[in-house]
This record gives sequence, structure tokens and C-alpha cells, in this order.
Amino acid sequence: MLVIGVSLAFLTLATVNCRPNFAYNQSVPYTNLQSESFLTHSPDEFKPLDIFMSYNETIQWMAALEAKYPDKCKVEPIGRSYEGRDINAMVINKQPSKKVFVVANMHAREWAAMTSAIYIIHELILNSNNYPEASTFQWIVVPLPNPDGYMYTRLDRLWRKNRAPQQDNATGVDLNRNFAYKWELNLNEEDDDPHKETYRGPSAFSELESRTISDYLNQNSNSIVLYVDLQTFGEYILIPWSYTKDSAPNTDFLMSVAHAGAKAIISQSYEYYVIGTLSDLAHPVSGSSMDYCYFVGVKACIIILLTNEEYEIAPSTIIPYGQIALAAVQAMAVKAGE
Repeated sequence: MLVIGVSLAFLTLATVNCRPNFAYNQSVPYTNLQSESFLTHSPDEFKPLDIFMSYNETIQWMAALEAKYPDKCKVEPIGRSYEGRDINAMVINKQPSKKVFVVANMHAREWAAMTSAIYIIHELILNSNNYPEASTFQWIVVPLPNPDGYMYTRLDRLWRKNRAPQQDNATGVDLNRNFAYKWELNLNEEDDDPHKETYRGPSAFSELESRTISDYLNQNSNSIVLYVDLQTFGEYILIPWSYTKDSAPNTDFLMSVAHAGAKAIISQSYEYYVIGTLSDLAHPVSGSSMDYCYFVGVKACIIILLTNEEYEIAPSTIIPYGQIALAAVQAMAVKAGE
């Protein structure tokens, strides 16, 4: 069962077209363009915990939060996607020197990861008094690092990659196999096939989106105490390394951080998350953001595989999964920041 859960999250199911049975604004089309207009909005106009917001709705909501709560947060553009969409980070608690960097939805179809990042933003800005331990950290949350792929999932719900053209008339790269640490290891022949959903790209950092995350990691590696890559699905907390069964440096410390997260999840939801490395629990993966993060010197780098469901989730689960994610990340931040 362990191997099946992780394998589905990383090897995944074959991409198919399917009819949507989830709540979102279906009037928002998939296009290759940035939003045509960004009018001033109030955060109250949005329902981020009730529906799966589009890319445009998400960045408009983030801008509205900044406009209303400029003392609490700031929207920071950190890069652009292949199709020209801004990749925005929400910076919360601008003063603390210790940073928590949360990235979600690098795999486009993993909507529960995206909505959990949105829940973290929502709570730490609108209900910050409920999270006193979080106030000791600066939070950088990127809910949509793969905006082109995310918008495309409104046409093809199980799309995984970004949308950059590749050789042989293929499209897209698996961003979480495109980072420049052990990328050159050929661990799975499908990772070299542009038509497969785990295609790692023609070279390390061939993609704008993976370079965006790596640039931020490199620029802030001395101040980030915890990096969390939110994914789905399987109910696992993973630590480096992904590419080998060999132990990473300071494995005992990484395990203690992961155990803090798992304990917080049990307290929040009575769910039990398995802790380990991807290479031990399932199969090795090269070029992951987590391994790259640890390679560049970030103190603790973690993957959380949320949910025991598959990729299509009901809007009613947005809050419960968000609560799990926030409880785990806050507890791990406290442990990593000691």
C-alpha cells in the first residue's frame, strides 16, 4: 500500500480527458494570455475556501489582500511562466528573518495542494491571532508555480506538466523532475520521453517555472529554515533524498522535523502520515525541487503528499486539507527554526 500511494503521486495515472465534476467558475476560459484587466477588489468578493479559483481569480484575490492588509502581507512577483503568466508569491509577516517557503501545485492536477496553499494564506492573514507560533516566521507562499498547467486542467483535468512545447510535437515538462541536482541520472526511461507525463525536460532548468523556484531558493537559502513542496496524493511526509537510498546529511534532524508535522496532523485530523524517503517508500526520482533545495543549503526541505484521495476532490474538502497542511507546516517550521 505504501508503494502504491507514492507511485500514483509521482508516476501517476495516464492523462485522460474527463468532464469536470468540481466547483469552479466555468466562465473563465483557458487562454495563453495574462488577465485582461485587474480592477480593484475587496477580499470579501472572493470565496477561496468554497471553490477552486482560476489563476486570474487567485492573483486578484492575493492583490486584494495586499491592498486591504498592507501591514500584514505583500504580493511579490518572482517569475513568469512559458505562456506569460506571472508567478506570484504571497509574503506574510515581512519582519521576521527566519523564512518558511511553501510551494504548491507544481504538478498541475494537484488541486488540493493549491487550495491548501490558499488556505495557509487566508488563515495567516485573516485569522493570524489563531496562529501565534506562525508570527515568528516570514512566510512565502506560492500557490500556483505552474499557472499554465493549472489553467489547462480545466480542459484536461489530469494534466500534470507545464505547457511549454517540446520536441516531437509534445507539450510540457514535469517541473519536479527539472531541477539541477542529480537531474542527469536516468532513473526511469519514461522520464526521457517528451510524450510521457514524467518527462524531465531536455536539460536541467530548461523551464522558466523551475528556474523561478530555484532562483528564490538560491537568493534566500541562508534565511529559509523550511521549504515545503505541497503535493497530492498519498498521506506521506518525505525527506531527502529522492534520487537514492543513501541517507542525506543530518537525517535525524530531518526526521525530527517530519515527525513534528506528522504529530500535528494527528492532533488536527487523526490522520496518520507515513514518514520516509521517496526512494525507500517507492522508487527513486531525480531532479526534484526538494533534493535541489537541500543541495543549495536550506536547513530543512520536505514534501507533503496530502489526501488519501486521487486528484479530483470536492470543494467541501478544501478546508479540511488546508487545516492539515497548515498544522503540519507550522509545527515543522517551529522545529526547524529551533
